[in-house]
Amino acid sequence: MDLITGLAVVIGIMGGIATWAAITIGSPYLLIWAVFVGWGSFYHCSGKEAGFRNSAVANLWGAICAAAALVALTSIGVTAMMAGICVGISIVVLILAAKLPLLSAIPSAVYGYATTAALFLLGAAAYGDGASGIIKVATAVVISLIIGNVLGYVSEKVTGAVVRT
Repeated sequence: MDLITGLAVVIGIMGGIATWAAITIGSPYLLIWAVFVGWGSFYHCSGKEAGFRNSAVANLWGAICAAAALVALTSIGVTAMMAGICVGISIVVLILAAKLPLLSAIPSAVYGYATTAALFLLGAAAYGDGASGIIKVATAVVISLIIGNVLGYVSEKVTGAVVRT
């Protein structure tokens, strides 16, 4: 079996199982869409152990930057101007941190940032108000992204075994 077919079969089966698990568990801390973002992020960082580390750490960093921007914004008052300032400053910090090798996967950091901001904008009420709600949002995203990275790692290993035979 060729690599693309192997990936299609393995990720298709695993993705179906992950979706079923997310629905049946029904936890606000297991977001299947964010799991798939983390999974893609793993492959975007070239997979293997280094890809897992780079992706997961950058996903976490992005979520931290977004949470900090959201806490600052909600603390000082939400206006379009303040939103632009908080996001702008946090993105400068997010990208400058890429000078550190461990945080150099800028796209993966953006995935963490974007998924955290999206969940806050679309579902913050489910997690509570203020900084504690924002931290719960970021926690849900990080848990889901890390699970996605783990599934990426496992799918790479399983695909490798399937393709070899």
